[in-house]
Amino acid sequence: MVLANQHQSQGRLQEAEHLLRQILQAQPQHAYALHLLGVIAHQAGKPELAIELIQKAIRSNGKVALFHANLGEMYRQLGKLDEAVEHGERAVALDANLASAHSNLGIAYFDRKDYGRAQTCQQHALAIDPNFAPALNNMGSICRANKDRNTALDWYRRASAANSAYLEPRSNLGAVLLEEERAQEAIEPLEQALRINPDYTEALCNLGMVRNALDQHDAAFPLLQRALQLRPAYAEAYVGLARVYFEKENFPEAEQCARRAVELAPEKAEMYSQLGGIYTEMARSSEAETLYRRALEIDPECNDALLGLGHLSMEGGDMELAESLFRQALANDTDNLPARFHLAQVRKVKAGDENLSALEAAEVAARNSEHPLPAKKAMALHFALGKCYDDSGEYDKAFPHFLEGCRLKRATFDYDANEVTRHFDSIMRVFSPATIERLRGAGDASPVPIFVLGMPRSGTTLTEQIIASHPDVHGAGELPDLLAIAQRAVAGASYPQNMQAIDRAQLTAWGADYVAGLQQRAPDARYITDKMPANFFAVGLIHLMLPNAKIIHVNRNPVDTCLSCFTRLFNRKQNQTYDLAELGRYYVDYARLMEHWRKVLPAGSFLDVRYEDIVADQEAQTRSMIEHCGLEWNDACLDFHKHKRSIRTASVTQVRQPIYSSSVERWRPYEKFLGPLLDALGDLVPKRG
Repeated sequence: MVLANQHQSQGRLQEAEHLLRQILQAQPQHAYALHLLGVIAHQAGKPELAIELIQKAIRSNGKVALFHANLGEMYRQLGKLDEAVEHGERAVALDANLASAHSNLGIAYFDRKDYGRAQTCQQHALAIDPNFAPALNNMGSICRANKDRNTALDWYRRASAANSAYLEPRSNLGAVLLEEERAQEAIEPLEQALRINPDYTEALCNLGMVRNALDQHDAAFPLLQRALQLRPAYAEAYVGLARVYFEKENFPEAEQCARRAVELAPEKAEMYSQLGGIYTEMARSSEAETLYRRALEIDPECNDALLGLGHLSMEGGDMELAESLFRQALANDTDNLPARFHLAQVRKVKAGDENLSALEAAEVAARNSEHPLPAKKAMALHFALGKCYDDSGEYDKAFPHFLEGCRLKRATFDYDANEVTRHFDSIMRVFSPATIERLRGAGDASPVPIFVLGMPRSGTTLTEQIIASHPDVHGAGELPDLLAIAQRAVAGASYPQNMQAIDRAQLTAWGADYVAGLQQRAPDARYITDKMPANFFAVGLIHLMLPNAKIIHVNRNPVDTCLSCFTRLFNRKQNQTYDLAELGRYYVDYARLMEHWRKVLPAGSFLDVRYEDIVADQEAQTRSMIEHCGLEWNDACLDFHKHKRSIRTASVTQVRQPIYSSSVERWRPYEKFLGPLLDALGDLVPKRG
């Protein structure tokens, strides 16, 4: 028996099992042999056999506390919490000085979400052995569940120091640092754990999550895949993979992984919230709302679900509900900066606003803190403060915050303005008159698509809202479909080089694919708008692939457009908008490309509309757009702000109001800050002050 224990403790499970079977041949009811054989079965991933063997051990000798403690823990891991608590209580009754028994019982209460009893049990364990690492680790998990993450970090560090070979607190430390948006700090403890055990699944999963949070998606992928190889039913690893696919904009794979996570862990609110976020991005709002609400049924304090539901409410035009949801998230966590950021976006901020005061206090605290705000939180703080001061006309206070927010954001990614200019040049080179003539006459003849395109923040959302107010038009919002089709490889090349090898039959098939995807979103609509601004990259492709589609190009004062981009923390992409000089150069490239389309495409291929003209004479411009789209006039288009539909853009609040002129010449109060932008824009700048 002593030798079997030695083998088991050193990982030689087969040798230990061989000896234990010999013992049981001689003494079939040997309680300690049955118990240890059960522990080995548990280590080998055979939980039902493990429980059966330890039950036999208890029938042979029911007065050994360790047997009950281990059986209780095995029941807990199977989710049988009543049995886990029953055997845990029996264990501590039999031996009040067995630290592991108190600790195991505490974990069972923890899983029942009875954190008070869980903490009492861990405190009993630590009174017996102050350096009992599992109890120290479990205290950390109780603090984490109570959203006291700083104290949780302290407990996890104590647990790691108490037993360097005990890996769970290192993995937990990494996970909580990630939750605190301190991803860079999370790498060290996780890599330490994996150096000791390269196949430690929790650490693999957590490190994969960390790499993804640091935008190292290619490094995250194999870590999460390895975790799933080792544990195929690991819900958290599926969530991690869903996040990687999401960041890579592979939404079908992201959805599949997130759905699998929900199947594996239907009791966890965050699984539903993750899937809700994916459906939000896929413009499947009703499904996203159902999932967010399910998450909140499980955990009313699931802030990701509250923020997600708040976003959906904004998109649907219910600003009061959105504000209520953001405030609910703040009630759960007064330091929730994302909630404060979103609250600042819901409506115009006035001087003395409570949220503004809280944001100002957060900035002061961040300056004086020994632990500065993580970059993502600091970004949200600065953009929120900038927006608040802009609302109240305190421009000299606003712009330094926009500058700092953009500086922090710009540091998180690589951007090469020269490479971007070369991409614009290549599009203009490929879409020569000869290429256009070669492919003319192909494409899908559907008249359903109406494209609204232009620079972000140029008025595309307003324009789409006006057109979508017509009863014959469905506004589908910003769709990734066209640019995804444009990137399809032809002869090994992607856009725009693929256009040199594409033939007319392929072009027609692409058009049919686009129309089919569009009509899935609104099968009964006569016309459907797609207002992805960046479709301006592919105006020539639209003209050839969908010859009967209507195209409206919206442009706005270049400086107003760029300022509106610079002062907005975008949800995704738009990497050109976080440096004034780079933004100005991008706008110049965009303007060159639009001029190219005017030269190489037939007159009338698209309608140029100026945002300022819509503001100055709404009816005349609206009539022009409606006529261009081949629609009969309808007065509903003048009352666009009353039209109910989901709007998923940065302009979500503006288009719920009638036309207003305050955004025209918005840049003037900021002129003294805009030197790099104005220099880059050059001749495109209106008269400078």
